[in-house]
Amino acid sequence: MTGRFRRRGAAGPNRPARFTLADAFRCAAKGVSYAFSTQRNMRIHAAAAVAVVALAAILRVGAVEWALLALCIGSVVAAECANTAVESLTDLVSPDYSELAGRAKDCAAGAVLASAAASAVVGLIVFVPRILGMLGF
Repeated sequence: MTGRFRRRGAAGPNRPARFTLADAFRCAAKGVSYAFSTQRNMRIHAAAAVAVVALAAILRVGAVEWALLALCIGSVVAAECANTAVESLTDLVSPDYSELAGRAKDCAAGAVLASAAASAVVGLIVFVPRILGMLGF
């Protein structure tokens, strides 16, 4: 085996003797970057996250609301990355049509949907009362 798929700690021409914490963060960043560059929905979620952060700043939400919004953004990004990983791995091991492979992809996409839907509910709970209050309701 070559590259980063070798057994942990195995040194070689494509892998340093130690896989540092910085190396782990670089690999993680590459994964998020890959998902962002290849997945339309990841870019949509990123745009929504920017809008949420902007609205939260404008409405001056409190620390608890910021924490909830950050957790929601993180959960959607994490679910989208996991979905991308499942899709990539499924395409690798099952290049031809397979109903079971389709189910795996559908379930991974469903995890993103569930996370995004729950995040939207949190957004409504955080933002709607503040917006209604600004409008005098």
